[in-house]
Amino acid sequence: MNDAFERRALLLHLGDVLEVVHLLLKCGDGHKTVRELAATNDSLAGFPLLGQVSPRMTAEQFVRHGTEAFFAWPRELLEPELNRKNLASTVRRTLFADDAAGWGAYVAALRSEVRWFGVGLPSLKAGEGVRPDSTDGNPDSLQADDVPGADDVERNGGQTEEHRESIDSSGRVYPSWPWKPDA
Repeated sequence: MNDAFERRALLLHLGDVLEVVHLLLKCGDGHKTVRELAATNDSLAGFPLLGQVSPRMTAEQFVRHGTEAFFAWPRELLEPELNRKNLASTVRRTLFADDAAGWGAYVAALRSEVRWFGVGLPSLKAGEGVRPDSTDGNPDSLQADDVPGADDVERNGGQTEEHRESIDSSGRVYPSWPWKPDA
């Protein structure tokens, strides 16, 4: 499949996730599970992701984990080379910790449009990769590899964030857009 169509599919999926987050915040009841809210709210019922996450996941947890899982996607999807494993592993680690069945359903649904999604990740086993806050509402947990920092020298070309060249001074944002064919 064409890289441009895969990136587009992932951006559309990201848009759905953001819409779900917005709707869950609008519901105002962060203590109900997302499945309970989807069952009683027509605007949430059309999002398969809510049926794929843990049945115990509350709206508050989904908002927190969903934003953590997908916050880097816009930046990643604009990179010339996709870090495919990172795109999938952050979602698995934050939304599907200790939920192999949910992860499998999620990957199967996304692979209908993006065949490589989740490929190359080790199997998720029960109890593996469990985040302390995956089902208990504790907001104070980030794994060290979840947040890219200024020391990410590959992405920053060996420069820290403070010393990175400004977009305004470079004359170009990206060397080439990966979804535009060469003319």
